[in-house]
Amino acid sequence: MGGIASWRCTVEKLAYSGLSFSARDKASGTILSFTRTEPSLLQYPCNDGDPWGRPSPAVYLGQVVFLSTDGFESSLLPLTIPSELETPNASVSATAFVKKDRLAMVINGRVYLYIFVAGEEEWLPVQGIDSLVTELSNTHCCYPGQDPDCQAISMTIFAYETGHSASKSHIFLSEDGGYTFTPLKLSPEVHGVLLGVYNFVSLSQIGILINHTQSGREGKRGGAYFTYIGGNMSNMYSHISMGFHLKSTGGPDVRSIQHPRLWGFTILWTKDTLLISSNNGLLVEPVTVQQPQVPPRTSHSFPGSGLCHVVTSNSEIAVLTQDHQLFHGSLDMVSRTMVHIGENGHQKGLCSAVLMFDKVGMLTVLSPVLTNSSSAYNFQKCTFNVQWLLMDIWPFLQECPVKILKGHFHNKIYYIDMQQKLNLSATFVPKPGTGAFPVVTVSNPYVLGFQAKITEGGYTHDRNTKYSLHMQLLQQWFSGMADPHFSDTFPSGGMSVLTVDIPNKGACCIDMHPLSALIKVGCPPTKHIKVFKNTTACSKGLFNQGTLQDNFTYSISHNLYDPNFLATPQLGQSDLEVLYKYNELGCPLLLYYDTPWLPVLELWENNTFVEYVSADFVVFEVNGMYNYDYLLTAAEANCISQPQNWTALIQKQDSPNPHTAWSRMNYESCKNHDGPKLVSPSAKYQILAQNKKNKITFSHYNGFYIFKVIVVDKLYSYCELSATVSVYVTGALPKTFLHAWTMLTAFLTIILIAILMGYLLHKLSLMKKSPKVKVF
Repeated sequence: MGGIASWRCTVEKLAYSGLSFSARDKASGTILSFTRTEPSLLQYPCNDGDPWGRPSPAVYLGQVVFLSTDGFESSLLPLTIPSELETPNASVSATAFVKKDRLAMVINGRVYLYIFVAGEEEWLPVQGIDSLVTELSNTHCCYPGQDPDCQAISMTIFAYETGHSASKSHIFLSEDGGYTFTPLKLSPEVHGVLLGVYNFVSLSQIGILINHTQSGREGKRGGAYFTYIGGNMSNMYSHISMGFHLKSTGGPDVRSIQHPRLWGFTILWTKDTLLISSNNGLLVEPVTVQQPQVPPRTSHSFPGSGLCHVVTSNSEIAVLTQDHQLFHGSLDMVSRTMVHIGENGHQKGLCSAVLMFDKVGMLTVLSPVLTNSSSAYNFQKCTFNVQWLLMDIWPFLQECPVKILKGHFHNKIYYIDMQQKLNLSATFVPKPGTGAFPVVTVSNPYVLGFQAKITEGGYTHDRNTKYSLHMQLLQQWFSGMADPHFSDTFPSGGMSVLTVDIPNKGACCIDMHPLSALIKVGCPPTKHIKVFKNTTACSKGLFNQGTLQDNFTYSISHNLYDPNFLATPQLGQSDLEVLYKYNELGCPLLLYYDTPWLPVLELWENNTFVEYVSADFVVFEVNGMYNYDYLLTAAEANCISQPQNWTALIQKQDSPNPHTAWSRMNYESCKNHDGPKLVSPSAKYQILAQNKKNKITFSHYNGFYIFKVIVVDKLYSYCELSATVSVYVTGALPKTFLHAWTMLTAFLTIILIAILMGYLLHKLSLMKKSPKVKVF
């Protein structure tokens, strides 16, 4: 190993293909080139779960652009775009991995998707961007599994231009992986020059990086700062970060990295400045550089002629300057210190190299080398073990103060639904005499609160004390630990990352990574409701499953349904033929028309029954039938304000839709003193619940109803809980069309005639039986 004057490689090689390229092998199309003078390397960050341990796809951006899927272990031709899309030049100003096999690129101000699968490639212009842009920004959710919220994070991309007034800059947002974009407008209240747009997932916010150029702006908004929009904070533009300064000799050309584990780490750098934030930009601090002296000398500036390249892994950060000086540090929630490893005097002044982490503690310096016989490039690779270098150059560095830090929750996603709690634990073993203990943080305290305690948990085999860290996480709104105005996110929830780490653990602790879990305060994706069916029309023999499955249809009379769902008869409409969807509805629940009905709702998660739903819910008939009513009126339900109803809510919609007209987001209880005045106490009360006396009543009718049930209680669950149930109402005898008085008169007349006939028949029988008397 070399000293500080010249670091040498542990492994140095020239990577090239076994099959050589010939002079005739040339890239077809327009060759891509990077607009910046300093090269860059972008690796797909989510590759920990690769079963074969294959390297992540990576893009080298320099005078030419290369895409490698084998860690630059083979010769490559420059990447090109078809000439019919861009010619004669194709300058790349930004690129971003969307998926492992999909790249988004800004080429000559236009955005393209580049898809490469199994040797096939395709270039697609994106839709929705109507002006030139310069930058792309996205972040990845690298947690394992197929969680829909995690996948949605990786599909979100921003495209924008920098260097103009923030309120007038063109910003576009894609939520489908870059295929289509929509404009995103900033408020005129945002002053300054736009430098960047970031998806701060673990804060449930979009971060806008602003450079305030006006003089006299000191304090909180001095220099550059982040402002946060969208999502859950009560006032969109009331939350801004502390100000910080971006030093740059050629203007603030800011480059950035967001940590793929969503811990909140954001790295910003210019040619002259390196800044780190561990909390999504709320506090941005300069990096401190340590020189290998006794005692160590520290400074806030990097020696040399400026920064060339910055790279991060899950737990490390490395910096290469333009004169090939190398710096290394750990991503720490407290420390912002990097150590000077050394410089490579042989390549001084050449900034064609980039850094690449192969795995924990293994760093590679990579640079392309043009072959003599073709247009292909080989790759010079210098790989070294960072910890070995640190031990050789910095023998007085602090050892890692912890032997064990582990927890089963690491790298997993958890959901906390309304008013629920989550209990997690971790185990750690500090080295004797270090006094090292973990610190628990959450990235979004507006959403997530926690309580933690440490207990002794025995001893290890070498007699070191083992400790257990117990954490209980809950929604901040219900925690009782924060001011009510601090968190007003309970209607919509949000995301936060729980992190357990050892503060100030030092550069020699790079393999002791922080423990983290993504906590979604929101709806668990497998939670749903069902309507309990105690007796069905099939079990009573009214229908059989085969009949209902065989394209069964039934008819609804033209005077019993309203397609506008306003319970209003429609003139001139015909009877409605309905196809019964047995696969969705099953056998219908059997009800009797003269028995009021209250649906019984069951809450399920995965395939496990949780409880019977006690929350408020509403129902509507999906075909617009309105020949049913409710048992209680507003007065009988003890309402103190006018209750909501289906007709009023549907009439408020621009496009009437009962599926969205009434939900937990717009539900208001009639027990609210601040609600609208109770002007119609006789109006029917249309909210149902297990603890209410209200029920559905049916008219004198036999037939099918298809009801949709929607839980509207704001405090029951974040889920939009709904279920559809079919019922068959029976027991209503055919109606007679004779007047009641006519029937009564006829009935009494029949009785009177019967009595009279009985009397006459009796008299006649007596006359026949009387004996004849002869008189002499």
